Amino acid sequence: MILVGQYDSPFVRRVAVTLHHYDLPFSRNTLSVFGDAKDMQKINPLIRIPSLILDSGKTLIDSVAIVDTLDEMAGPARALVPARGPERQKILQATALAQGAAEKAGQVVYERFFHAGSALNKEWEHRCQSQLAAGMDRLEGQCGAPWYFGKQMSHADVMTGCMIGYLNLRLPESFPADNYPKLQVLAKRCEARDEFVRSRISPDETMPGRG
Repeated sequence: MILVGQYDSPFVRRVAVTLHHYDLPFSRNTLSVFGDAKDMQKINPLIRIPSLILDSGKTLIDSVAIVDTLDEMAGPARALVPARGPERQKILQATALAQGAAEKAGQVVYERFFHAGSALNKEWEHRCQSQLAAGMDRLEGQCGAPWYFGKQMSHADVMTGCMIGYLNLRLPESFPADNYPKLQVLAKRCEARDEFVRSRISPDETMPGRG
């Protein structure tokens, strides 16, 4: 399999962490949606990441759909979310909340980068920041120990850990440690795991393009 995209995207990284967790071998194509847009569009017409090219040659897009397929490959006994029931719903809702927070963080980052100075839409920036903060507050309130929902790591932990990694990289002021002590502990626990270590962002993965 080939994972397309850079690890400075929390969505690419969540797929990589999941692949490593399931011991599914893959290689990487570190195309950038900015610097390599034409080549990226040949893989995903939307010019979005991640994409996962399966051994069959089929291409999957969108991290939610990709992770769902990886869960099937791993089987119900190893999957990071139950196949059915209230526990599945709970994990998927927390995962969606972390995913939404990552999306809002990305919108702030892109707004500041592409519309710097007087071109910055402060109203839009403030709205996204408010949505991000509200999501973070909800995640902090729900977060358990040692993992988000108790004793086992789930997709809620993977997405939350990757989202916080992105905040620390691109928008650190939105993650003051004193405001989110439980999430801080969770993020450190995630980053200490082999799946996360093997999916860390390398210096040549920059935004936009390759620097």
